[in-house]
Amino acid sequence: MASPAGLQAEGSAAPPARPLADLVICMVGPYAPRPGGVTVQVETLARCLRGDGVEVRSVDTNVQALRKLGRLGRWLLPLGQALIVPWRLWLATGNADLIHVHLASFWGFYLPMLAIALVRRLRHLPVVATYHGGRAEQFVGAQRRRVQALLRHVDLLLTPARVIGAVFDGLGLPNLVVPNVVGLDTSAARRVRPADMAANPAPLLLWIKRFDATGNPLLMVRAYALLLESIPQARLLMIGEGPRLAEAQALAAELAAPVEFSGRLSHAELLPVYAAADLFVSSSAVDIQPNTLLEASAAGLPMVATAVGGVPEMVHDGIDALLTPPDDPAALAQAMVRVLRQPGLAETLSRGAMANAERFTWPAVRPQLAAVYGSALGERISTCPSTHRLH
Repeated sequence: MASPAGLQAEGSAAPPARPLADLVICMVGPYAPRPGGVTVQVETLARCLRGDGVEVRSVDTNVQALRKLGRLGRWLLPLGQALIVPWRLWLATGNADLIHVHLASFWGFYLPMLAIALVRRLRHLPVVATYHGGRAEQFVGAQRRRVQALLRHVDLLLTPARVIGAVFDGLGLPNLVVPNVVGLDTSAARRVRPADMAANPAPLLLWIKRFDATGNPLLMVRAYALLLESIPQARLLMIGEGPRLAEAQALAAELAAPVEFSGRLSHAELLPVYAAADLFVSSSAVDIQPNTLLEASAAGLPMVATAVGGVPEMVHDGIDALLTPPDDPAALAQAMVRVLRQPGLAETLSRGAMANAERFTWPAVRPQLAAVYGSALGERISTCPSTHRLH
C-alpha cells in the first residue's frame, strides 16, 4: 500500500500540468435515494469535484423504478441492474477522461465491475476504483480469483484505510489510501464541549447508523442500560432504520432503557441534533471510515467507538476519541461514563476531534485525488482553476 503523495513527482522535465477542472469524470456508484455510506461518499465526491469545475457524469448503479415494484421489483432488480447499468455507463463515457467507480462487497462489487469490464473493452478509458466494503477480508478471501480477474480492468485501487488495502495486497494491483471526505457541513453545529461535563445531569448521547448486524444497535442499547446505573438521567437518541430496529426497541423496553428512536433524518435535520448532543457513540461490529464519525468530529463531538476495521486509523484513542473492544457492553458503558464524568476529558476529545476532522475535508483530500487521477491518466494534474473550459 502507498500514499498518493509523490505519484506525480517522477521526471525532471515534466510537461505543464493539466487543471483538474478540465477533466470529464464518470462517477459510478449508488446515488440517492439509495441509503448508505457509499451513497454519501459518491454524492459528496461528485459535489466537491463539480464545485471545482469538473464535469462529473453520474452513473447510478441503483434502479429505483424496480425497487418501487415491491416483491416483483426485488426479484427483477439484479437482472435489471445488469442490463441497465452497463448501458448508463456506455452513454456517460463518450468523450470522458476517466471512470471512477465505487465498490462494496459481493453484488456491490460484481455489478459495477461487470459494467466496467464490458464498457472498457470499447471505450479504453482509465479506471480508478474506491473500495468501501466493510467485509473485505471475508469477501476477497472467499472469492479471490473472481475478484482478481475483474480488478484487471482497474488501473488504481483506492481504499479509505490501510487495514482494508492490506486485503488486496498480492492481487497484482497498486492500492493507495485516500480518506473519505466529510459529507455534511457541520460548521453550524461546531462547538467545543465543556470541560466539566459532570455539571450536566442529563447528557444527550447520539447514535446514527443502520439498524443491522454491522451497526450492532443491540450493543448500544445494552451499554446505555449499564450507563444509566451511573448517570440515571442520561438520554440516548438512536437515528436510523433497518431490520433490527424492532429488536432494538424490544430490548430497550426489556431493560427499561428510555431510548428515543428516530427514523432517518435529512442533513438539515441532523445539524441541530449534532449541535445539541454531548457525546457521539459508535457500536459497530464492522466499519471502515464511517461518515457519521467524520461529521461528529467536524462538529466537535467527543466520541466513543468500537475499535473495528478502519476506525482506529481515523481516530486516535485518548486524543480525539475513546476506543473500546467490539461487542463489549461493559467496556462501552465505562468509556461513556469516563467522557461524561472525568473532568476535562470531554473538552480534550472535542478539540482533538475538530483538529482531526481537517484530514477529511475536501481541501485536504483534493490534491491526493488529483495525484491519483494524474497517475491513471499519465499526466500531471493541477488543482489550480482551469482557464480552458467554462462550466
